[in-house]
Amino acid sequence: MSTPLQTVKARFGSKEELVNKLSAIIERDANESDKALADRLLRVPNSKLLTLFDRATAVKEKFGSREALAEAVIRLRAGDSKDATAFAATRTLTTGRLLDMHKALTRKAKAAK
Repeated sequence: MSTPLQTVKARFGSKEELVNKLSAIIERDANESDKALADRLLRVPNSKLLTLFDRATAVKEKFGSREALAEAVIRLRAGDSKDATAFAATRTLTTGRLLDMHKALTRKAKAAK
């Protein structure tokens, strides 16, 4: 098994390259500049950066955006309900939690059929 540093070097070449790719796809505050985000991400451990990159890539490929993922979770939880409070509460969850919920709810829906 390789270390997070070895994985970063094998997949991206360097931590800076991973941060550049991650900063292009990650959601951020509207008032945060590219430089400030890159500086902040460079202080994050390699293992966390790899997890963030994998999650952001999965959300982008499967759903297009984090908001679309939250909508998909709401639909799976309560059918096609457009309950504003449930949607607002779901949007506050972390991306990892939303992905886990979507996976579990999809599996549950398949088992019910």
